[in-house]
Amino acid sequence: MNIASANARAAKPFSADQRALSSVERIVEFYEDAGADYEHWSRGLNMHLGFYRWGLNPFDREAMLEQLNLEIADRLCLRHDTEAFLIDLGCGMGAVARSIATNHPGTMIKGVTLVPSQVKIASEQNKNFGLESRIEVLKANYVTLPFETGKADGVWAAESACYAKGADKADLVKEMARVLRSGGRFAVADCFVAQPEKEFGILMNKCYSAVCKNWAVVEMASLGPFISALNKNGFRDIVVEDISWRAVPSMLHAPFAVLTFLLKKLFAGEALNQQSINNLKASLLAMILGLNRSKIRYCLISGTRC
Repeated sequence: MNIASANARAAKPFSADQRALSSVERIVEFYEDAGADYEHWSRGLNMHLGFYRWGLNPFDREAMLEQLNLEIADRLCLRHDTEAFLIDLGCGMGAVARSIATNHPGTMIKGVTLVPSQVKIASEQNKNFGLESRIEVLKANYVTLPFETGKADGVWAAESACYAKGADKADLVKEMARVLRSGGRFAVADCFVAQPEKEFGILMNKCYSAVCKNWAVVEMASLGPFISALNKNGFRDIVVEDISWRAVPSMLHAPFAVLTFLLKKLFAGEALNQQSINNLKASLLAMILGLNRSKIRYCLISGTRC
């Protein structure tokens, strides 16, 4: 993270020894143990924040989560009758892919995830929706995709780009550029450090470190370096949309969701595992980060491969 040097060490959530432990292993462990939490967050198994538009019910979390999926499709310039090969980079349990496939019946989608249980759940859900012939979910790393160069019409990452290495996420950006055809589109929805040259305060440092550690993230993307990586890898017409306020209505559901999840476990007599506890902590602390938009922003970034 390119934060001022006096602050950089404090902002890093992991020590060198911890980073030496495979980040892949940490990610898999987290999602294998905390995956059920997201079933409580979203009946459609969406694993991201929502997008509020005028006319939506701010109390209907699922509608806002679904709206972000539609916004991603819009940034990929997909029409209802679009025929396209698309790749979901870090697909989770496949909710975004199912949404796009349902609304754009000409699309063929490959989703990749590191987590075996997500492959299983996503595949089962795809079959339940009758989409198994159009969506395939693979256990793979999105920085070494098992797809040919220049074949994809569009790619997206919904709150998964943060798991790539570095503040610029250069490995992910480079792989996006490799698989996209000329004229292909990308969309990334995620939290970004907006002004890395400025120091975080003590509270922000603690919140940032705790959120990253509890969500098995080494560091979030930094907006400036990420845009630079896009430019260096042949992307143009890059549009950065700060959608923080559109995400707020769904973010405000977090305390209620955490409380009802805890009550559900309590009444069922079930103990929380450590990863679930970490997930709940991060969900609440992320709200504090989100209030400081001068330093942390929730953005939807899109563009075209040259």
